Amino acid sequence: MIRPLETADIPECRDIFTDCLTDMPWRERHRGQHLALRRALETQPAWVAEEPNAGIIGFLTLQVPTDYVDHLFVDRDWRFCGVARGLLEVARIEATGALSLDVDSENLTARRAYEALGWQVVASTGGAGRARQMRLVGP
Repeated sequence: MIRPLETADIPECRDIFTDCLTDMPWRERHRGQHLALRRALETQPAWVAEEPNAGIIGFLTLQVPTDYVDHLFVDRDWRFCGVARGLLEVARIEATGALSLDVDSENLTARRAYEALGWQVVASTGGAGRARQMRLVGP
């Protein structure tokens, strides 16, 4: 089930985010990432994917009016089960234009998943000590 985020969901979303960062060894850990997440969860439209027996298994935040998905994270045990696809479909309904997002260039698994869903690379950024990012635009 995908539904709007409730305040009580924030700790579970934070846990998923932290676990995902652990799975990204190329990412530097700094407090700014958690502050940006907290700000997004408290101020932007956000949705969670919830499974009755597992609780929150993924979440997405959307910057309005740019239709930029700044957070999309799925619990490692639920990846490749359609969770991200479902969250993106809900965001697409709310968006006024095409969705865009950034993905770490080193995150080959996510890049392949987005490409399989029809997302296109439109730019590349980063380097010099920062994780390289690729900007993608949704179908």
